[in-house]
Amino acid sequence: MVRDIDIGMKCIKYMLFVSNFMFVMVGFLLISIGTTISSIYTDFELFMESHHFKPAQLIVVIGIIIFLVSLFGCIGAIRESTFLVNMFAVLLSILLVLEVSAAIAAYAMRSDIKESVEHNMYDALKDYNKTYDAKSSWDFMQYRLICCGVHQPSDWRNTNIIFEKNLTAPVSCCKYPRCETGVINTHGCLDRLTDIVSESALMLGVGSTCVALVQFLGVVFAFMLAKTIRRVKTEQEMRRQENRQRIYEQLAIGTEDKIVTPVLYTPQSTDA
Repeated sequence: MVRDIDIGMKCIKYMLFVSNFMFVMVGFLLISIGTTISSIYTDFELFMESHHFKPAQLIVVIGIIIFLVSLFGCIGAIRESTFLVNMFAVLLSILLVLEVSAAIAAYAMRSDIKESVEHNMYDALKDYNKTYDAKSSWDFMQYRLICCGVHQPSDWRNTNIIFEKNLTAPVSCCKYPRCETGVINTHGCLDRLTDIVSESALMLGVGSTCVALVQFLGVVFAFMLAKTIRRVKTEQEMRRQENRQRIYEQLAIGTEDKIVTPVLYTPQSTDA
């Protein structure tokens, strides 16, 4: 019985080690995904809302915590500590809730991206010749995304801005570097940018969901290991008590066998 429990505990410890190694890799992956998406959002920060950054930032924080918690779980498994393993399972459960929250936030963000980004684009469009941030952000986006205007190049005509080379839009809209022919990109920037943000949000949501599923298995393994450790320690304590009791009984039997009947000494008379 005890031997079977020992074998079961070794199997669960092995599975927990494997899952912890996976969590370490997942932690690095989440940090990489979160920082990459955050950097992409930062490039178009003027057109984004602050809450658009929160899912990516939360993913980075979760990745760091997962890495630290995985090391904590390995220590608990090595030391076969019920307390440490239970704490590991509780921390994983908390992270599981955070990951589900990040996934929900990422999925929900996709529904309001276009409206908020469109509003910010029109505001920045009016400030193109007024602020450096508006001009540099629009030029960067139009050059990198190969687009022009919010929906179309004609959006720039409504601003009454005079552009270089008698163009009807900024030079960043041009298809060719020198823009000698005056040909500009006809695709609007709103669809291009919302596609990027929406796909990034989808990646965050899917990634968080997959990690949550894997992490659920880790929680199950951790609680199983804690329960098995508790059973094994109880069995070991019972065996120690039985062995101690058996030793006491053997000592008691040995003492009874060695009891010697006392002999009364009577001195003999010395008279002749």
